[in-house]
Amino acid sequence: MARRWSAVLARTGVPTGDGRILVEGSGTSRDLPLPLLYQRETDDGHGGSVVIGRIETMTFANGMVTATGSLLEESGWSAMESIEAGVVGPSVDLDDIEYVMDDADNLVITRWRVAGATLVAIPAFAGVSISLDPAPAEDTVDYPMDAPSYAAELMTFATQTRERMQAAEVLPPADWFKRPDVDRVTPLTVTPDGRVFGHIAPWGQCHVGLPGCVTAPSSLSGYSHFTVGAQRTAEGVEVPVGSLVTGPRHADPQMAFRAAQQHYDDLSAAVARVTAGEDEFGIWVAGWMLPGADPVRVEQFMSSPVSGDWRRVGGSLEMIAVCSVNAPGFPVARARVSFASGAQQALIGSFGITATRGDVDAVRSGSDGHEQPVQLAEGAAPPAVAVASVTAARARWARDEWTRKVA
Repeated sequence: MARRWSAVLARTGVPTGDGRILVEGSGTSRDLPLPLLYQRETDDGHGGSVVIGRIETMTFANGMVTATGSLLEESGWSAMESIEAGVVGPSVDLDDIEYVMDDADNLVITRWRVAGATLVAIPAFAGVSISLDPAPAEDTVDYPMDAPSYAAELMTFATQTRERMQAAEVLPPADWFKRPDVDRVTPLTVTPDGRVFGHIAPWGQCHVGLPGCVTAPSSLSGYSHFTVGAQRTAEGVEVPVGSLVTGPRHADPQMAFRAAQQHYDDLSAAVARVTAGEDEFGIWVAGWMLPGADPVRVEQFMSSPVSGDWRRVGGSLEMIAVCSVNAPGFPVARARVSFASGAQQALIGSFGITATRGDVDAVRSGSDGHEQPVQLAEGAAPPAVAVASVTAARARWARDEWTRKVA
């Protein structure tokens, strides 16, 4: 509702600061309503003024020109603040005037008509003012005497909502985040109850899009740069996790570690939370599909392979993200779907990892079937055989390290 105001617009029979006198009884006004203006910044005369309200009544009596009116809804807080602070006053805008000069060189206006008024910082008359009427009371709703208060209703709603959320909360078991119990390279698998597990890259497989034989690097940090989040389990414990995401493309290979991590920092893109590790077959992930994930992104995830992003951290390549792509660099077996009683029971997807630019590792295949990463000269083909003792040690290290972590 518009604020109303009351004002003394001018004085009659007394001179202004610059020697002008309005003769009592000789003034009129144009037809009402008239504009009330506001000069936001000091200018010549009333220059730069804008209309902020209406003059609705005007009275000429007792040596004063008084008026009342209302402010426009869009007049803004600036004008009202200036009025309430008492730092502006009205200055009348006159037309149809006649005047004479008296012996004191005052300009005596013998006929004048009010065409409007402007709020300025320094009015011509010292004894003028404007004030806002009290703001009207807001409409209230009468509740029956026996009705609960709004605060009580709000508290009841909040309690019921919290109870429903707690009752509906589903958490994964901790076992889902342990090393998968598999005896071969296992494509990523999603079970009907939402468990995710499998390998995202086998050891010794060459990247299909890079020259030579570039293989997936082993993590020296236990994938701590990927598992930067935490997932609470049904047992009440938290496990470190990373996200499988669908939506963002790979970060620019020239980006540094932190900038690349931020590239994938979109909560709505996450479809699964998993831990990551290594066994004698390759790099594995294990965890669960997020119940609240975007269904469109989940569908894209189910139908697309994924690719990892490695960045150099402290002198070694570390995996920082895994996202869905159209063509992985290290493809595992193509998607296979099994059905039971006409319903889909599991989806085994194609997943892959993309190596970053820079120094890369290759793999020598040992006689025992395990691999040992080695440095290759640019353009050189990978050796066909490797030293068995070194590869066996690497396999034992992978098994012992992750057995200790999940124990």
